[in-house]
Amino acid sequence: MDVLSREELDFFAEEGYVVARQVIDRDQAERTGRAVWAFTGMDPDDPETWYPEDRRGIMVEIYHHQTIWDNRTAPRVHRAFSQIWGTDKLWVSHDRASISPPALDKDAPEHNLHWDAALDKRPLSFGVQGVLYLSDTPTEQGAFICVPGFHQRLDAWLDELPEGANPREQDLLALGAQRIGAEAGDLVIWRTALPHTASVNRGDAPRVAQYITMSPAGEGEEARRLRTEFWQQRLSGLGRYAKEREHYEEKTAELTSVGRRLAGVEPWE
Repeated sequence: MDVLSREELDFFAEEGYVVARQVIDRDQAERTGRAVWAFTGMDPDDPETWYPEDRRGIMVEIYHHQTIWDNRTAPRVHRAFSQIWGTDKLWVSHDRASISPPALDKDAPEHNLHWDAALDKRPLSFGVQGVLYLSDTPTEQGAFICVPGFHQRLDAWLDELPEGANPREQDLLALGAQRIGAEAGDLVIWRTALPHTASVNRGDAPRVAQYITMSPAGEGEEARRLRTEFWQQRLSGLGRYAKEREHYEEKTAELTSVGRRLAGVEPWE
């Protein structure tokens, strides 16, 4: 069954982002959130633990907990990306999670936006990214923020910049940035051409999220071998030469038959 309606797909084409509702249920979102909290050693019920001195940024380097893989390979997550790409034969990304506690300074300036793509290779090839909310996330609670529709004017905007100007150093918030609030279990999918970020959390509760995206499955045994190694050996985003905690402490997640194909462990037929 489709996750995105025709109207939502049309909205995505026009605005460059869409919210896929309840791709996992709230109980699963809560289970994953607990796993992410436990991984950090912080206590979701004790604000005194949310701001350790050695913590930098909001990212949590958790890749291989069973619930993380369950979400990556959830049927509705897969279907949403399949509708975007027009094919079921996809590979899922090896992304991490995040916890964004309320800002201690509620008047802190907003984070500037960024692209996770090379802007010198134009036109940008089509690609998407995604963030799965594991907690209810109203707009003021560190919600995802982007410039809707900017994929349609990115090239013209780049051409209009003064010679030598760095596009990443411009005031991207002034381009019409909007915060996208949603509920636990909702997945925000956006085009890589949209400048974006996680906004400052000006709410009173932490935002917990997991990053997930998919792209058409690659070809070749070497690519599948590397993806299989990532899953079996529980490697981090830094790769095989920087084995981290999960490699030594976690057990390899179990995958469904479709999950094994999404992970690249088995080929799509």
